[in-house]
Amino acid sequence: MGTRDEYLAKLKQQLDEWNADIDSLEAKAGELTGPARAKLEPYLASAREHRDAAVAKLAELKNSGETSWEKVQGEVEHVWKTLRQSINYFKSQL
Repeated sequence: MGTRDEYLAKLKQQLDEWNADIDSLEAKAGELTGPARAKLEPYLASAREHRDAAVAKLAELKNSGETSWEKVQGEVEHVWKTLRQSINYFKSQL
């Protein structure tokens, strides 16, 4: 897996990509009107919520000590998986 710094850099890069995905999806959803847009709003809100949780977990991981690193790392993996699923589901609804 590499060093801690490499792992954090990989997570940051993935988060940046997902932020770009969310921005793109927001733009596409913004082009819709009426019921179609209303249908997508909960998915967009969910993607944003999961992104915010991922940002918080990444910060927690950066600030964790060696003793709590593994525990927080497992939590980060779970949050990352949830965010990835949320974005993929949002994409499938467009």
